[in-house]
Amino acid sequence: MSASPEEIQALVDAVSQWRMQEYIMISFYAFYVYYTLTTMDREASIIAPQKWNRGKVLYVIIRYGTIVYIALHLSRDYRNYYSIDPMQCQICKGLLITHVVIYWIILLACDVSLGLCLGALLQARKLYVGALVVLSVAMPLISAILLIAGNVLYPAEPVAELDEALGYACYFPFTSEDLGGAAIIYAGLEVRSYINVAATALLVTIAISTLILRYKGQNGQLVRVMRRDGGLYYLSLLAIRFAGAILLTPAIIAGTALFANPGYILVTMANDIAIPIFAQRLMTNMRKVDYMGSEPYASKLLFAPANSGSETESGFDDELASSLKTVSEPPSFRHPKGGDLGGCNGNV
Repeated sequence: MSASPEEIQALVDAVSQWRMQEYIMISFYAFYVYYTLTTMDREASIIAPQKWNRGKVLYVIIRYGTIVYIALHLSRDYRNYYSIDPMQCQICKGLLITHVVIYWIILLACDVSLGLCLGALLQARKLYVGALVVLSVAMPLISAILLIAGNVLYPAEPVAELDEALGYACYFPFTSEDLGGAAIIYAGLEVRSYINVAATALLVTIAISTLILRYKGQNGQLVRVMRRDGGLYYLSLLAIRFAGAILLTPAIIAGTALFANPGYILVTMANDIAIPIFAQRLMTNMRKVDYMGSEPYASKLLFAPANSGSETESGFDDELASSLKTVSEPPSFRHPKGGDLGGCNGNV
């Protein structure tokens, strides 16, 4: 039976939307690879000399986990014309679950670094630093658990004939017809998104209040880094989460139309790529200029203390301290992506 003109036009429109989503994703992914390659000198000089500690582990997870996430996404969800035996659809499910787990590990690592950097700015005690980290990761962790569980419970299935003809290797879970079967993922999604925005706004308020009240009149290197990179990070995170919460409001965009909306794709990709970049910049720049008086505060939280490192690390700290003393004076989607659902609002 031949397709009607209306069906053909609907298919043309759908494929056009999928291509647009793919071009947006590829642009963001290419930018991230470019950023990684052009900042390897900073990594080699600032991060590589450190012993394996909180800061270095978080940095490596965020930086290279994103590369692995991109590779898995392109392998599974992009038109690459790979041929996978339809009877081995469990391979696609395994790739999907791995992709989702890595995605959330990266975003949770970004949130942990956010809490630790804010704790460094506050020069807070361990108890308060722990509270800041919990505030940063609580709602994202809940969303991660729900999303991973939903993908595990979703049954593997062969790739659709149309998708196979278009060059896609695997099936796509949670399409608009299947939303009812993924209730665990959508449980309280809108409420969680707004709670996450409120938590982010609270973190931003704490950061701004600290800069105004504690560091008023100071113009040290660390304060300037937090104003520039920390401010960029916090405000970008708040904007992304707020935009995601608005997009997830049913009165704004109907659920079935959300995933084809260009705004949703842009916000999702900004969360997936921009937030890891801001987190890396914040950590490397704090480490580079972290010397407030006689104590490297951020290093105590993110990196090993200067007096407990190797000779290379100790030498780096001594050289850093010496150099900073001289400069401290002020100068004159084609289908809904199961793996990324909720990422548009910064880990709803």
